[in-house]
Amino acid sequence: MPRKNSGPHLVWLKKRKKYYISYTEKGRSRLVSTGAGDRGRAQAALAEFLATRSTAADPAAGRLRGPAELTVEQALVWYALEHGPDVRATKAIGVAIEHLSAWWGTRTVADVTRATVSAYRRHRESTGRGRGLTREQPAAGVAPATVDRELVVLRAALRWAHAVGRLTMVPKIEAGTERPPRDRWLTVSEAAQLLWTARRSPPHILLFTALALYTGARHSAIVELTWDRVDLQAGMIRYLPTGRSQTAKQRPTVPIPRPLLILLRKARKTAANPFVITWRGRPVESCRTGFRTVAARAGLAGVTPHVLRHTAGTWMAQRGVDTWQISGFLGHTEARTTALYKHHSPEYLDQARAAMEGRRRR
Repeated sequence: MPRKNSGPHLVWLKKRKKYYISYTEKGRSRLVSTGAGDRGRAQAALAEFLATRSTAADPAAGRLRGPAELTVEQALVWYALEHGPDVRATKAIGVAIEHLSAWWGTRTVADVTRATVSAYRRHRESTGRGRGLTREQPAAGVAPATVDRELVVLRAALRWAHAVGRLTMVPKIEAGTERPPRDRWLTVSEAAQLLWTARRSPPHILLFTALALYTGARHSAIVELTWDRVDLQAGMIRYLPTGRSQTAKQRPTVPIPRPLLILLRKARKTAANPFVITWRGRPVESCRTGFRTVAARAGLAGVTPHVLRHTAGTWMAQRGVDTWQISGFLGHTEARTTALYKHHSPEYLDQARAAMEGRRRR
């Protein structure tokens, strides 16, 4: 019995130092060069390849069809090309679609069942990073939360196809098990060790680390920050880009703590780019790899950029800052802030403890 054709996905060929599009057609593996050694350009080439392949395979794209008539790949391509430009997180959606397409391949929407969704989850959590790696690199799984986000994109793509009249019905894709947030935060000594180690790294990693720790901003907000939104005289950073409206993940305007202000003033003197986080004169799309290296050298296990955001909120709560100010600083709702940080407050359940001790709180 012929195996299912795998969907197009990117692979890195070490000898040629370029990304190639790998896919299976009629049971045979094929490779097409993207001509790019840069991941971003390679993903753009993959999107164009998928679009061309989709149009050639289905000239009557607008007709209504049942789940057994529509491939998952086709639905993902439509969603990316026609709805993706209207979504802010286009890059994140593109990455998710790349992984989804690689596994689902030519499976139809009718194949999207609880069993296949579970199989996809197992694949991504065990060997999900195997695609695109050289043989010398070990394959490693991705976090369950990453798979959850990818399945959200799959569900959104199928619902969109149904809403625009191209799919008769949408299969149910169950969300992953809700997991409690990790309460990992840095002590003052751990933070000092991290910053000290970052000083021996490229300058943009030190600046990124300091911004994440002292302002509690998300990774994407930091790498997209431009100097026109950094007011060194007033000591304020406006993370929300001009002309963009707030989303659920709010980007607040925050004061600049003194240690960070010193670093920013130094960086501003030599800046030759509108972006704050740059390397060799070019904007940086991601600091995760460099940060991971710094954290490992500092001997800090399980520390990601998001841990620095959680550290900022925890420190404020421990020092008695009220939840309203913490929520404003981090761009959280007050209810979310209370859930995450209230137990770190020195006054946490103080009245309850006093009642159990048989005394009145003064």
